[in-house]
Amino acid sequence: MRLLVLFPLVLPFALAQDAVPVQDSAPGADEQDRMLQKIEAYGAHYVSSLPDFLCVQVTRHFQAALNSNRFHKGDTITEKLSFHDGEEKRTVDLVNGKPADGGRRPWHERFTSEGEFGILIDRVLGPQSYANFTWSHWETVRGKRLAVFDYSVDRDRSTLHLQLSDLARAVLAYHGSVFADPATGVVWRITEAVTKDIPPELQTREVSTVIDYDETTIGDRQYLLPVTATVSAITWEGRTRNEMDFRNYRKFGADSVIHFEGSDQGK
Repeated sequence: MRLLVLFPLVLPFALAQDAVPVQDSAPGADEQDRMLQKIEAYGAHYVSSLPDFLCVQVTRHFQAALNSNRFHKGDTITEKLSFHDGEEKRTVDLVNGKPADGGRRPWHERFTSEGEFGILIDRVLGPQSYANFTWSHWETVRGKRLAVFDYSVDRDRSTLHLQLSDLARAVLAYHGSVFADPATGVVWRITEAVTKDIPPELQTREVSTVIDYDETTIGDRQYLLPVTATVSAITWEGRTRNEMDFRNYRKFGADSVIHFEGSDQGK
């Protein structure tokens, strides 16, 4: 069974190891509005501010039984990812450290996702967003004190699709959290989850995503781009988790070349 998340959607979020709750009072309503305005302004221009680029995406696939948290490692996929005119394209180059063979059957039918580069930020914070925001808490992530707002989008206003192979597809409600700099609105982490009202034909109970961003140099400028992402699902058959790293960013060009130095298959 191949489950495709068309927009980044992982199990109910576990607190990341580098995220520490901050015991502090909630800001007043006016201050919350001010922070949200900055966060939404950042999100509205995020995708348009990105350059065309190439990078290497390494995805480690894990699976577990439905009632188990013991995950077994599957394939490690190394891909060349290009971001051009706001669209992502991927080419598989290595499977478990060896050149990809189009005729080779993978270790298991893999759970795949698309859209880690900006689609989620745009859908939640962009000008066409219908997300409702509420204050959650302060949190320290990688040494940064961030304001955390929870959000939700009703199915009637949603543009998020979940697809099971070519058998079924549905638009679903979703929710999550935005972790942002309170002074600038810069988003350093965003999460998303679908946990209810999933049609039975999709054979899925929950799907969710966590994406972490960091400063990355492309050419002579710095951009905030994904460095890690985790996308997971609970289906009727079991649990699946994809752990992704994004590295070796460089400016996109017709003659650009990416060299693969390792597959990280032992991680």
